[in-house]
Amino acid sequence: MASEETPLARAKAIALRQLATRMRTEAQLRARLAKDDLDGEADAVMAWLRGLGYLDDAAYARARARGLVSRGAGPRLAERRLVAEGIGPAAARDAIAAAMTGDGETDRRAAELELCRALAARRSRGVALEDLDDRGRRRLARFLLGRGFAGSVVSAVLGVYTDG
Repeated sequence: MASEETPLARAKAIALRQLATRMRTEAQLRARLAKDDLDGEADAVMAWLRGLGYLDDAAYARARARGLVSRGAGPRLAERRLVAEGIGPAAARDAIAAAMTGDGETDRRAAELELCRALAARRSRGVALEDLDDRGRRRLARFLLGRGFAGSVVSAVLGVYTDG
């Protein structure tokens, strides 16, 4: 006679399998448990995982923000992605600010300008930003805005105006 697994044991096993592949947020794990109709056990599983040190949304946000920023996502795009993954807006902004400033000495606006400038230079494929024609400048502006950079930052990088 095979013993049946309790719902709590099943929920813990699912959560551990999910965490074995990569870090997850609490919201992602809760959604996964709900998929198997185990949302009643979610509170107990989350408390258990936090007790083991396997679940830390703040650490997830910091790591994910570093990854997004290093791949050229602007702060607004990175924040939208973190919030979609279950991180609160304030925690997402803090994680992104830490990822952008890195050493803590740079202010967030200067870090965003630097990141946007580097991405614009890569995207322009060796053509100096000041040498772009109007069409190229518009295309690059749309790209940078789509990557989540502020309009004022994009304008400053492309030389449309500088914010003093």
